[in-house]
Amino acid sequence: MAAETDRPFLTRPMTLALAGLGTLAAWTTLLPESVRPWNFSAIGAVALFAAARLPLGQAALVLAVALGVKELGGYLAHPEWYTPYPPAWLYFAGYLAAGRLLLRHTESPARIGGTAVGASLLFFLVSNFVSWLEQAQPYGYSLAGLVNCYWAGVPFYRGTFAGDVLYTGVLFGLHAVLSRALFPAERVAVVPVKSS
Repeated sequence: MAAETDRPFLTRPMTLALAGLGTLAAWTTLLPESVRPWNFSAIGAVALFAAARLPLGQAALVLAVALGVKELGGYLAHPEWYTPYPPAWLYFAGYLAAGRLLLRHTESPARIGGTAVGASLLFFLVSNFVSWLEQAQPYGYSLAGLVNCYWAGVPFYRGTFAGDVLYTGVLFGLHAVLSRALFPAERVAVVPVKSS
């Protein structure tokens, strides 16, 4: 029997609708900064959810659309200074990998929440390390410069963390409830954890 996530894309209308809802949430970049934390976004959660509940190619397509929406929203909100940052697309691929490897056959709130926190932290560590390597700001190539780079990234990380945790809870929670109440064919084939 084929795994639940290996079934054709259009046979999962509820999962597709939830991924689309998360993608629309990428428009939060258009909200004024006075009501939205820096980097508050649904992108990481959309990637985790899509990778856990859709075939990998389709999950990558959902992520690409969400990132495109986010980029367009950023440009529309700040056309005077906004420029795309292509390496960010690679950073979000880490969320795809985490969703695929860790969440594909689970509905465990602890595992889903832990993965969202871990993927968010990994995104912060990698993106700020690359920022330090690129010397986006003149931090200097030293341990103190690296620490300063991470410290400067904390205000941005707070929004990333909040968006990842909030939207991950919403997407996976809605999927669990709706798959039990209205779409039983989309319920996750949970793989039991073997005890040693």
